[in-house]
Amino acid sequence: MKLITYLILCWFSLHSFAQEDGPRLDKAKAGPSFTTQRKSNFSGFIGRSESTVFLVDYLAINRKKQELTLRRLDANSLELIDSKDLFSVINEEFYNEPNEIFYQNNNFFLFSTVSGLKDKFNMVHLEIFNEYGERIDQRVIDTLELDEEYYISESIEKEGFLLVTHNKFLNNFEQTLGLQTIENSGKTGWRTSIKSPNLLQSLTIENIVYSKYAPLYILCDYGYEAGTGSVRENSTDLINSKFSLWAYDHEKEFLKEFDLRLKNRWINGISMEYNSSHELVISGFINETRNQTINGVFSLKIGADLKLNGSNYYKYKRSFFEKFVDAKRLEKTKELENIQLRHLIILEDDSYFVLGEHFYQYTERNYDPRTNITTTSENYNYNSIIAAYFDENGNHMWSDRIPKFQHTVNDYGYFSSFSVMHANNEVYLFFNDTERNNDLAINDYFNYTTMSNNRRFQITCVQIGQDGVKSRGPIISSDNNFMLRARLNYQIDPTTFYLYGEIGKSRKVFSVEALK
Repeated sequence: MKLITYLILCWFSLHSFAQEDGPRLDKAKAGPSFTTQRKSNFSGFIGRSESTVFLVDYLAINRKKQELTLRRLDANSLELIDSKDLFSVINEEFYNEPNEIFYQNNNFFLFSTVSGLKDKFNMVHLEIFNEYGERIDQRVIDTLELDEEYYISESIEKEGFLLVTHNKFLNNFEQTLGLQTIENSGKTGWRTSIKSPNLLQSLTIENIVYSKYAPLYILCDYGYEAGTGSVRENSTDLINSKFSLWAYDHEKEFLKEFDLRLKNRWINGISMEYNSSHELVISGFINETRNQTINGVFSLKIGADLKLNGSNYYKYKRSFFEKFVDAKRLEKTKELENIQLRHLIILEDDSYFVLGEHFYQYTERNYDPRTNITTTSENYNYNSIIAAYFDENGNHMWSDRIPKFQHTVNDYGYFSSFSVMHANNEVYLFFNDTERNNDLAINDYFNYTTMSNNRRFQITCVQIGQDGVKSRGPIISSDNNFMLRARLNYQIDPTTFYLYGEIGKSRKVFSVEALK
């Protein structure tokens, strides 16, 4: 879980409900309020035990003064039990900066970067805390050169971690990745390095999927133009052969590279996850113009034997674009702009959803000749969601639009975007919308209005089944004045989703549970 964004916390009790014809959610509840004295960065919900829900806050004041606060809440009442700062200066001669924190086996694992002003190396440091926030162990995991980056990936079984190191400035040579496993006891496991099969001019690690019982997969961006070998200069254009997948079987010490390329098409949004059979599912959006647009979806699967089990792509038809543009623009619309891939959600039966969001940002500058002052406004637009559903074999079954229009100014999209929960082979989307929009039919794509600067909001849920969008409506009573911090909510429980609301200096946590 990355340590990100701003927040003060505070809770109070809440009565919440689901509309009679709305999403099938039950047991919505919230805890009493509490306050903090100053704003902090909120990382989100990190885990739960049988009796406790855990969340963390991160605040960086300067290199020596930081706070990483663990908050414990009663899992039944959501009442705050206590708060404890996990951050401490490890060594007075060094700086330590938190990088990642995880919850496994009822312990917390904090990975930090430790560095000195004159040293020519950095250290990856691990601290382990028990469920009460008491440090029970610490150690240096690895030492890195200053031009090396590292990534921490949690095993999907929550039975340890993988440390991947990479020299970010090494060009025109064999690219080497260092691999180091860490058990959830804190002890290190096997260690090795793998080299790219070809000479590369650049390499960036995009994603890592790690299991203790299946091959390791690392998604790389090679970042060169097809046929030229030159580094791309214009980030608004896509490039051919941009993505490559490194698949590594440690038991066989075997590395295989997959060139993720579609003939005459370009990938614009990609994600990957294991399914229940430890096959790797890769899916996302494509286009045919090399612009930041989409006109279809793709999917492929790689088996545990590192063989391709199937690949598919689907080009969107006229009926899909009819959900986004009116009749006057339909003939000229061949692709959709500014669609960002957000989630790949694999369901219990190994079918899956790809979720994207229409996002764009623009800057306005206004000059007043009377005062000779120029004002600048940053506009954030988090708009409609695209849901694409695939069966367990990777065949595209349908795609639909979930209308959403969120426009804010100079707030970094603080209350915008959406969060997602999946249970019982269904998906639930949560975001802020308006009461008027929630009264419209789920297939009414053009009568939705913009929620501007978070005025007159309702916390909304959209329920999506394998056969399509099923319902939409508020999950909190109309007198609720706490806005959802959607991007800070992560699913930490199979059937219950914890949501975070905010108003001024007050905060509220509440939970919703999917009905079977």
